[in-house]
Amino acid sequence: MVGRDRGELTGLNLDDLLTRGSVIFYETQFLPSLRLRGSLDEIVLTIRRPDGSQVPVFVNAAVHTDESSKLTRFHLSVFGAGQRRLYESELLRARREFEEVAEIVRRSADGIIRLSTRGQVESWNNGAEQIFGYTAVEGKGRMLQSLFIPDAMGDTEERLRRGEEVHRETLALHRSGRSIDVSVSLTPHMEAPGTLVGFSAIIRDTTDRKRAEKALLQSEKLASAGRLASSIAHEINNPLESVTNLLYILSSRVDDPETLQYVMTAQEELARVSHIATHTLRFHKQSSNRTEVDLQALADSVLSLYRGRLQNSGIVATTDCQTSPPLLCFEGELRQVLVNLVANAYDAMRHGGKLVIRAHRSRNRKIGSEGVRLLVADNGTGMDSDVQAQLFEPFFSTKGIGGTGLGLWITKDLIAKSGGTIAVRSTTRPGRSGTVISLFFSD
Repeated sequence: MVGRDRGELTGLNLDDLLTRGSVIFYETQFLPSLRLRGSLDEIVLTIRRPDGSQVPVFVNAAVHTDESSKLTRFHLSVFGAGQRRLYESELLRARREFEEVAEIVRRSADGIIRLSTRGQVESWNNGAEQIFGYTAVEGKGRMLQSLFIPDAMGDTEERLRRGEEVHRETLALHRSGRSIDVSVSLTPHMEAPGTLVGFSAIIRDTTDRKRAEKALLQSEKLASAGRLASSIAHEINNPLESVTNLLYILSSRVDDPETLQYVMTAQEELARVSHIATHTLRFHKQSSNRTEVDLQALADSVLSLYRGRLQNSGIVATTDCQTSPPLLCFEGELRQVLVNLVANAYDAMRHGGKLVIRAHRSRNRKIGSEGVRLLVADNGTGMDSDVQAQLFEPFFSTKGIGGTGLGLWITKDLIAKSGGTIAVRSTTRPGRSGTVISLFFSD
């Protein structure tokens, strides 16, 4: 241990065998404490070998006295401490790793729950607090089944007792009573010989994923409907031309004023059908290059698609874009933007109102740039500040099951693609409610 034989040790003091640091500790702490207390146990010192290597040791010390209580000698027992120090180092490392894992679990966005064999919550993390709305203290002691809709777990307990892992997509219950789409993974913890001692659950909120899947499905349906509508519009155009020609011939051969009026009315309505069919084709055809777009003609064509619904709801729609210069943009995408905005205005004025589409030259003071400003304004129900704050977030909708929450999100993206910006002003103040949406396109 000390690297010396018995002969070399004879006559040496203990401090001759110690490192410099241990010598200081031995003289200032060890010896005074030993004289005072009479004995010391497992004091760590470091021995310096002749070859310069160092050996940690434990020292047990006791004082021997004569009959008059006079100190006669010390008795020291020295034990190697290398293995114990290694054990303590490993124990400290394991403890640090455990604390790191515990912190990861605590901060995880997924709910991680430890449960007893009865399915009773013994602990849960921050993620579980966010999903269910209960604090760790409130959640402890709850039964797993109470966190989900009735019968959501089914035969889960039986399968866990057989040592099977269980994965489910189901609905969890938030503290407020609302349901949440979640995926649940339950893992049994077994001890020999196959005894269940508890299990853990990892719960992930899948609400956003479900919404995205639903929106994607809706988008695919709309795309299919658009392709079908485009195909139908294309096929309708040929017979429409024939009927238009026939009505023209008929109008030239009718002498009765009343009958002629009927023919002219039929021609007008047929022209409207032809206009709708033509613009249906334009919606499906995507723009590949920017073109100069007549905003007055574009606004009129969009309003013509909603003419019937606007009139039936008592909405007066007007356009004022004659003074605006042509706008260089992607025509199909700007058309889609206007349709989205007009549709939203229509939804806000189901009991009548005014809708205005206006375009003119303007200056954006924020960026100090000249350009074209396109306004869509209505005096509908308006939006409060909370709704406006989330207006352009995907999947946010105030239309309930009928809305995907993607219209304005897509609108903002399409406007940015054409180099424009969008701003919204709205109020719900009685008598002055309404919304103004401003699109600005720099030169």
